[in-house]
Amino acid sequence: MLISEKITINASSDDVWNHLQSLQGAEQYMPVVTKSEVKGTGLGTTRTCDVQMGDQSFQLMETLVKLDDSQKSLTIAIDNAPPPMKGLLIDFSILGDDSSSELQVSTQSEQTPENVKMIEGILNMICSGLKQFHEK
Repeated sequence: MLISEKITINASSDDVWNHLQSLQGAEQYMPVVTKSEVKGTGLGTTRTCDVQMGDQSFQLMETLVKLDDSQKSLTIAIDNAPPPMKGLLIDFSILGDDSSSELQVSTQSEQTPENVKMIEGILNMICSGLKQFHEK
């Protein structure tokens, strides 16, 4: 099952892409991330995020497993996180021009309806957070 969120950001696709592909500053656009650390650049880059969701805190570990600058698309593997996020591959793609970007964030996963809602909420949080960050 495809789980997907899409949003239009009033910022150049190059600006959004350059920020997204660096994996830097997740805490600047994800309210549940209290701290993030990135190691490396390009394919194989890893990011560790300290996450606080309600009374639950945990570390999320991700690896950049696909990167296509010409198509402005990338895939992040979630290596370590609580269910239902662990093991997911999250695809990001950006279309647009000098003034506007369309960000799509998606994953393929067979999940319970409750977990689908949770994943949709997280993908929506990513989209909304990046929109707010780039439009401020």
